[in-house]
Amino acid sequence: MDEIDQTIIRELTKDARKPFRKIAMKIGVSTQTVIKRYNEMKTNNIIQIATISIDLNKIGYAGTAHLLIKSSTGKDLTKSFEHIKNTPNIVIATKAIGDFEGYAVLVFKNIEDLFTTILQIRKLSDIGYVDVVFSVPGINTFFPKPLNRKYLGKKSPKSE
Repeated sequence: MDEIDQTIIRELTKDARKPFRKIAMKIGVSTQTVIKRYNEMKTNNIIQIATISIDLNKIGYAGTAHLLIKSSTGKDLTKSFEHIKNTPNIVIATKAIGDFEGYAVLVFKNIEDLFTTILQIRKLSDIGYVDVVFSVPGINTFFPKPLNRKYLGKKSPKSE
């Protein structure tokens, strides 16, 4: 890989839909050169997949939940992960190494949807524990901004 290939990858990483013509203009080569280089990188499995990024909120989802999964003592998660992979709204499910044997990402439309899916997963026979970390777009708007010291009857650090 040379600088042209690396620049093509950088540009497509920023925007996977960026036209080859615009990339070619930025690099100073022909559009055909960019197309040829792109196809070679795909053939050589350097570029494995081109994807899109979706604003889940705009298609009706309230947030994502990251599930850290432990097996029951001594149990193999292979069977459960086949089930988890086929669970509606699970977008990632994989085995893991470390404190947890599995990791999954769940998109949810509301709290009921979130809890129902997590309870289904917890009921699987070889699942011992599921830790949940969730993210809701705009959650910072629910928390007040840091308190201003003058409202607490104290001077600000700058005025001391």
